[in-house]
Amino acid sequence: MLDFSIAGPIVGLFSVADAALHLYLDVQKSRFTGERVFTEPRTNIPSSALGAASLSTILAFCVVFLIPVTWSYGAESEFILLLIPLFDPAVSVWFLGLLLLIIGIILHGWARFVRRQMASSWSMSNGHDLIEIGPYSRVRHPSYTSYFLSFAGLILMLPSMVTFVMILGYPGYYLISLEEERHLILHFGEQYTNYMSRTGRFIPSLRSASSH
Repeated sequence: MLDFSIAGPIVGLFSVADAALHLYLDVQKSRFTGERVFTEPRTNIPSSALGAASLSTILAFCVVFLIPVTWSYGAESEFILLLIPLFDPAVSVWFLGLLLLIIGIILHGWARFVRRQMASSWSMSNGHDLIEIGPYSRVRHPSYTSYFLSFAGLILMLPSMVTFVMILGYPGYYLISLEEERHLILHFGEQYTNYMSRTGRFIPSLRSASSH
C-alpha cells in the first residue's frame, strides 16, 4: 500500500509549487494581455474527447490534492477505501508511480514557465509566438505529456476504480492534440510544419534534426 508518510509531503511540496507558479503566471498573463485568462474560443474538438480529458484531469488533480491532505489528517485508510482499491501494489510499483507523478508535475510547471505570457494554443493574437524552447524544443505538447505521466503514476500508486478512469485521458488528449495541431498549422503555416518535423507529439522524436 502507498506509504503516505513519504508520498504526502513530497506530492504536497511539488503540487503546491506547481499551483503557485501557474497562479502567478496566469495573473501576470491577465495583466499583460488584458484578456480573460480562463476563456477559450470554440473548437471542433469532439465533445467525447473533451469530456474524457476533462474527467481524467479533474480526477488526477483531486487525487493529487488529497494525498497530502490525507497524510496531514492521518486518514489514509478512509482515503484508500474512497477510491475503491483493486489491489495492493508492491513497494517498487508505487515508488515508480510516485516518480512518474513527480516528473509529471515538474514537466507541467516547466511547460507553463517557458510559455509565460503566451496564451494557450486556442486563443492566440497576431503577436503570439511559437514556443520552441525548454520542453517544447523536443515535444509539441509537453503539458499533455505531463498529464500522461501523472495518470500513469497515480494508477501505479493507487490502483483503483477511480484512478483507472484516468486511462480515458490518453485517447482524449490525443484527439485534442490533433485538432490543436490543425489549428496551429493554420496560424503559423510552414513554421509549424517545420517544427512538427523535428519534434515528437508527446515524446521526443527519435529522428535527428539533421535528417530533415
